[in-house]
Amino acid sequence: MSTALSALVSYQKALATTSHNVANVNTEGYSRQVTNFGTRVVSANTAVSIGSGVQVSSVKRAYDQYAVEQVRTYTSGFARAQTYATMSAQAETVISDSTSGVEAAMSRFFDAIQDVATDPSSTSARRVLINEGGALVSRLQDIDAQLQQLSSDVDARLRASVGEINGLATRIADLNKQIASSGSNADFPANDLLDSRDQAILELNKLVKVSTVTQADGAVNIFIGSGQSLVLGANAQSLSVSASRYDPTQAEITLPDGGVITSFIEGGSLGGLLDFRDEILAPARGQLGLLTYALGSEMNRLQAQGLDLSGNPGQDFFTLPGPTVQTSAGNQGSAALTAEIGDIAKLTGGDYVAVADGAGGYTLMTQPGGKAVNPADVGLTLTLSGSAAAGDSFLIRPTADVTAGWSMNLTQASEIAAAANDGSFGVGDNRNALAMVALEDKALLFGGRTSLASQIKGMVSDIATSVRSAETAGTAQATLLAQAEARQQSVSGVNLDEEAANLMKYQQAYSAAAQVAATANALFQTMLDAFRR
Repeated sequence: MSTALSALVSYQKALATTSHNVANVNTEGYSRQVTNFGTRVVSANTAVSIGSGVQVSSVKRAYDQYAVEQVRTYTSGFARAQTYATMSAQAETVISDSTSGVEAAMSRFFDAIQDVATDPSSTSARRVLINEGGALVSRLQDIDAQLQQLSSDVDARLRASVGEINGLATRIADLNKQIASSGSNADFPANDLLDSRDQAILELNKLVKVSTVTQADGAVNIFIGSGQSLVLGANAQSLSVSASRYDPTQAEITLPDGGVITSFIEGGSLGGLLDFRDEILAPARGQLGLLTYALGSEMNRLQAQGLDLSGNPGQDFFTLPGPTVQTSAGNQGSAALTAEIGDIAKLTGGDYVAVADGAGGYTLMTQPGGKAVNPADVGLTLTLSGSAAAGDSFLIRPTADVTAGWSMNLTQASEIAAAANDGSFGVGDNRNALAMVALEDKALLFGGRTSLASQIKGMVSDIATSVRSAETAGTAQATLLAQAEARQQSVSGVNLDEEAANLMKYQQAYSAAAQVAATANALFQTMLDAFRR
């Protein structure tokens, strides 16, 4: 009877576990649970050892830690690539649109210069050039404004992602506490709580790449970036979003102690956003500004060396702003830094950080990257004035803000200096206008190796290449993720046919155990009847 009852109890538990599997077939993150059996302690006497029945030795998840880690890794990689590709495609549309992009606007401007060179005495051609110059300014400013709007979108999504990360971190910490206090052991773990925690960690990996370390009590510690803790046991840290120390409009991710970890974030949609901002958006604005500055300064130079329709030296065609210098909010001294552009050919379109040494000097470094450079080698002239404390820093943006700040200076058609200033002035003189036409293909940038036309094509090509690479990476990550999920589901997924077979198997075993119990009861009744006689 005892043996039969042990079987009834054990198979009842097995049926309950199988029913639980069937009920959760569509539950995201659920791992199939398996009932394992073992013999009960043998009841022995001096003559013979007799079995005493069966017991449930464990109820565990069908679980492959390696497969789970692979799913997490590829989930993070896919989310990063997908976000990066989506945002980059938006930037590509802004810059390379065939009708409203940079190349189209610049082409119309140089076509108008060509018309003036063809007929320098034509007032209508000159008026068209003035109009096309204004249109070029407006078009490039609109493109720059759209890029800035993308930057604002990145910041908004960044803030939302940080909020989600904090919510998941709190959830994981709570689950850690429940798991550690559940009284579970290796044979009877808190399977459903473990599944919930794994699902939360997977969702966290969609936002940012994390690493995990399991404690002795079953709690899992979560780390992000280069080892910054997010969850330690039952305690979760809350990330926050603060303004950059240089630019109040740019968001940075910080720890509770104020440490900035933006540069350490990898993977997930958050990593994709930050990579897009650093690798596509910021360089695009810098390169657009470099194009703007080169065109504007060269047009101004040619205007100055020519004569307008009245025979007077030409005025500036465009008004151009200088480099932007932003002082760190953490500076201790009262120093100020000014920057001027020296040699256009040495400009890179990138940003720099100058760090004061406290003795009146400074070190200029690329941003990002931190490579020390000489100001003259990158086309800059810097002047540090006032008293600077050691470590005070300044962000120099030579060209990133040029497009937003430039404007047309000429307003009258007659002010275009189409004629050469060599003492032979005539209203039909087009020699200086021809020099303006040639400006489009003149090698001005990057050490005199790149023309304005090549710079435009390079901008369009670089961002298009980045988009295609991101899309390819996303496709590859999607394939790897699908394969990893298939491997993980082959181990942990619920198969209804298998569960139906288990239900039949356990039901038959339960019925057989019940029959044994009935037989034992009949024998017992027979014994009682015999004694009654």
